[in-house]
Amino acid sequence: TGDATDQEMQSLEPRTSSKYRGLSNQGATCYMNSLLQSLYMAPEFRRKVYSWKYEEEKDGDKADSIPFQLQVLFGKLQSASVPYVETKNLTKSFGWDIREGFQQHDVQEFCRVLFDAIEQSVVGSENEKMINSMYEGVMTDYVKCLNCQHESSREDKFLDLSLTVWNEFDKIYNDSVEKALYNYVKPDKLTDDNKYFCENCNSKQDALKGLKFEKFPYILMLQLKRFDLDYITMQRIKLNDKVTFPQVLNLNPLVKSENPPETESVPEEEPEEESKEEQQPTLVVEPSDLETRNLVRTKTAGFEYVRDDRDKKPLKMDPIAKEKLIEKQTEERRQKQKLEVDKYSEEGEYVYELFSIMIHSGSALGGHYYAYIKDLEDGKWYNFNDTLVKEIEEKEIQKVYGGKKENGWNSGYSANAYLLMYRQVRADNVNRVEDSEIPKYISEEIEEQKEKDRLEAIERVEKYKIMTIKVFYEKNEKGLKIKKDQKFKELKELAVKSFEVDLKAENVRLRGYSVYYDTLQDEYDEEKTLEEQGIWNYKTLALETKEEGEEWTVYDPNMITVKVNLWEESLLTDPRSLDEKTSEPMKISISKKQTLEDFMKKLEDETKIPFEKQKILKKTFSGVNTHFETISNKSSMQQTLTFAKIYEGSVLFLEELDNSSKSKWQELISKEASRYKIRFNHPDEVSNFYGQVDYNKHYVVVDCNSKIQVLKEQIAKQLSIPEDELVMRRGGKQCQEIKDLELKLTQANFCNNSVVYLERGQPTKANEYRIIFSLAVSPDDTVEDAMCYKFYSLFDLPINASIKVLDLKEKLVKNMKEMYPSMELETSHLRLRERNSERLSRVLKNHDLFRAYALFEKKNVSVQLLDHEEPELKSTEIILVVKQWFPSSWEISAPHEIVVSKQLTIHEFGEKLSEIFSVPLEYLEIAKVTYSWNFARSDLEKEKFYKAEDNKNNLGNSPWYVTLDGVLFFVKDNREAMRDLTEEERTRWGKASQVSYNFSPSWSYSPTWKYEPPKEESVKITVKKKQQEKPEEVEEEQN
Repeated sequence: TGDATDQEMQSLEPRTSSKYRGLSNQGATCYMNSLLQSLYMAPEFRRKVYSWKYEEEKDGDKADSIPFQLQVLFGKLQSASVPYVETKNLTKSFGWDIREGFQQHDVQEFCRVLFDAIEQSVVGSENEKMINSMYEGVMTDYVKCLNCQHESSREDKFLDLSLTVWNEFDKIYNDSVEKALYNYVKPDKLTDDNKYFCENCNSKQDALKGLKFEKFPYILMLQLKRFDLDYITMQRIKLNDKVTFPQVLNLNPLVKSENPPETESVPEEEPEEESKEEQQPTLVVEPSDLETRNLVRTKTAGFEYVRDDRDKKPLKMDPIAKEKLIEKQTEERRQKQKLEVDKYSEEGEYVYELFSIMIHSGSALGGHYYAYIKDLEDGKWYNFNDTLVKEIEEKEIQKVYGGKKENGWNSGYSANAYLLMYRQVRADNVNRVEDSEIPKYISEEIEEQKEKDRLEAIERVEKYKIMTIKVFYEKNEKGLKIKKDQKFKELKELAVKSFEVDLKAENVRLRGYSVYYDTLQDEYDEEKTLEEQGIWNYKTLALETKEEGEEWTVYDPNMITVKVNLWEESLLTDPRSLDEKTSEPMKISISKKQTLEDFMKKLEDETKIPFEKQKILKKTFSGVNTHFETISNKSSMQQTLTFAKIYEGSVLFLEELDNSSKSKWQELISKEASRYKIRFNHPDEVSNFYGQVDYNKHYVVVDCNSKIQVLKEQIAKQLSIPEDELVMRRGGKQCQEIKDLELKLTQANFCNNSVVYLERGQPTKANEYRIIFSLAVSPDDTVEDAMCYKFYSLFDLPINASIKVLDLKEKLVKNMKEMYPSMELETSHLRLRERNSERLSRVLKNHDLFRAYALFEKKNVSVQLLDHEEPELKSTEIILVVKQWFPSSWEISAPHEIVVSKQLTIHEFGEKLSEIFSVPLEYLEIAKVTYSWNFARSDLEKEKFYKAEDNKNNLGNSPWYVTLDGVLFFVKDNREAMRDLTEEERTRWGKASQVSYNFSPSWSYSPTWKYEPPKEESVKITVKKKQQEKPEEVEEEQN
């Protein structure tokens, strides 16, 4: 119903009482989130963004318009009622895909690229100077002759200033922003060999070279250069040294001054314990006998200490008290800053207040960004950390100065300020942006997106309701899909229709079913829903039928089925193992509440063995060991079956004997106890489709005290394989090799029914399997040759070989969400594939065991994030990768994945490719790349292309014999003439350089290679506008 849907949607849409909203992290976009929040919290910038007007004719599709998407994002941050806002639409307008979400960049570099992209996007509008009008400053680069005082200069503009923290060559350490700014404009004296040629003097003269600030911007950005290069190790390092920064910054002394006075940084109060006690209200309870009370002295073996009186411990501050404390601190700071502003304003207009601190936590190898930002309306500070936003105290700001911990370890703080934003203090400062200033079309867009998200959420809820129920009928099994809120009778009707049961509805019912015991179990109320009756996904049920007029057997949950093996004399000469001899027992149904005496009387009726002559042994398990105990004792006759530990599926051994005779079952069991049945595979037999090995065809029976060498001899003799060509693994394909053949079976922990995996050749160890997981995404169309995927490392995890693939996906989703809490991940949208070097091969199917995929140490498995639910691949279906080659330009398109049947003809395959690549079928030709790992683009010159039209050969047959996932194909339009490659192109697109080998006279060789770390990718934003024929790429210049 509609009401039910509304309730579900309310539960799906989290509410927040916070004043501000967070931003979702797409994987590694914390740097972007910190900057976007800082820009949003600058009211003047937000107002300028809102003032821009979107025109489709000029600005193109709104999905590609950066200013439009920035307006939408800011509008959501200002008006949404959710705790955080998604950034995917904005990054999509950047031209980014999922790969960029996992690539971390420098926040200052991103800021410059973003500003350039915004300016390009608003060219020709009234707002084309929106960035420069707020963030652009002016400085003069000058050289002044000290002889004639002539000055040569040029004007430069800047959007931010990069301040040195530590200069290794000049041994300068700037422990404050004020000192760093002073050293920034401090001139260098050009003397001796470095003298300046003065045109006015027409000779070389001593001179001063430096910078002078002409004008500071309205919003000033200061970068603290904490990342540097260690010239000894040639490694990138992070400088965690302490750098203080004031909340009110006076820049007047720096304007148009060649020798500004060295300002002294205002010392900030350190967050020491004494100051804490003065600031925080505490409750002290003083007992009346405090003067006469003695402290308790506690002694231990090595020392003694005085225990604090618990009455003197300060109480933990409650939220109300903490809020009042923050308000008090804020007001005190505002009053103090007002006095500073008034004082500095007497010197000039360039007085600034701090409102944003972007913080980097981590090392030079990687880390996390978050921001402390001040609300310019009420003066309170907030911590913006991706999706989380919370109010903070003043003392938190001092903790991000950096510096060394005084704990003897000399370790640096890893979280410290990196990028600061100051706003000029003026009478016309804007401290608040009203909701009415949000453009009307943006408010409408937000409502449209909200409705779209609501409908998608409803769809997800409906998908979540769908379950698969396993239903058996006459030894056949089917998986039926049904919603959990449907009635049970609807499931029964679906099962009857699926199995084509031609009976009246009253003669068919659906019950719980045990596959192991082959017994019908629970009954269900047909008028109740599946969810109400606790029926879960993949629950096993079975159809039960009866004749017309016959009554249903009433299900008694107390009934159990017991397996009874009856003694026969032929068992003594039967060469089979005990398990095989007892594989077809008699099944007796009885209530577990009945006594052992009742059970034995029923056995008398079933087997004709007199009650008083029955000898019953019970088989029990203790770990991997099996035990037998006698239960037909007179003292146990009145015990219930439950008390006698006879349960569902219990295995009993029955024989007839006198009290004086010896039990034949015990004789046989004792004999069999010293004989082990060892099962094994044939190393030359292929596994089934799922990679599973059959251990039930071959076995030998040996004495438990035999050596492993004897076991191997018997196996080798049976298989007619020489012993020295046979490798044995204890327990399965992925288990450890058996090397010590002198051990007895008992010493090697063998037991009855143990499994040995056999193979030819040298095996590898496989006790633990640490799997390396990566994220596989499609590369952009600039990637050359045979590369079809780009990989991003995720993590490595020890994975149990017996885990199901579906369970493994759930485990991966959990781990990925821990790394990236705001990522929307669903198990149903994950595909796992084996990774071989730079290509993907087999798909891991949900219901397979992980061990079915040839595990080994550090095996590579890749995760693919799908934008739809992963379809269940049929056994005849495979995933292929196809690229288009343009012979006239020698360009190659981005790869396309396609799911096809192996029985598909090349003609049918060509029809699919014709639709994807827009090449008419009559002109389409296809080639298969046989060895993609060694493929080069120049190989296409000689590659054999087959015409697709009317080609009746199957993919799985000649000429391609495609049977595995991940095979690479190329298509081309045969109307396009191939041009000759230039020498430079032939070198660039020829065979990749091979690994070189150093040969010694003894013919031993080893590969020589040099590791080069991957180059850090620069951040790029693509600006698309309708009037542009080709999108422009904005990229930070790399020095």
